[in-house]
Amino acid sequence: MSFIYLVSIIFISAFFTGISHQPIGFGWLAWFSLIPIIFIINKINSIKEFILFGYLWGLVYYVTIIFWLASNNGTTQFIGIISLIIAVCFCSLNFILIFLFSRLIKKLFTNKWYFLFPFVWVVVEYIRNQDILSGGAWTSLANTQLDYLILAQNVEFTGIYGISFWIVLINVLLYNWLLNPFSKNILFY
Repeated sequence: MSFIYLVSIIFISAFFTGISHQPIGFGWLAWFSLIPIIFIINKINSIKEFILFGYLWGLVYYVTIIFWLASNNGTTQFIGIISLIIAVCFCSLNFILIFLFSRLIKKLFTNKWYFLFPFVWVVVEYIRNQDILSGGAWTSLANTQLDYLILAQNVEFTGIYGISFWIVLINVLLYNWLLNPFSKNILFY
């Protein structure tokens, strides 16, 4: 596959996942916007590609979510833009971890590695949320579901990580279905 094609897929996935957050609030996009990530991880092999595509996905995702930092009323426009650039570049390192852990799992479980992807996502999200400097809980995937009251109320039982897990798991199941659309057993075909 061409590099431009892979970059386009990464850009679209990160952008759709980003606009599923508030204030735009297209939360329904999160239920399938991660399928391209799984597709990309399945196609790439070198560690350089995992780092590059993970960081690129993080850059687009965080620019889409924390764009408002550039318009901070407490500072000048120049300082606001610089703080946005620094925050986006720093927070995007999280997705390098997601891609690299996925690479490790892909090497260990070559056939259906992507069924472990929800665990990878949630573990990295949990680690990221322990430090406010690396994204904070307000950039969690679970926050895409704030407009859906019944789903959002499940946070009481599962925490934000349970909601994030379900979102990534649905993406994984949809990806598996796209690979094997008419199999008898959708989970383990």
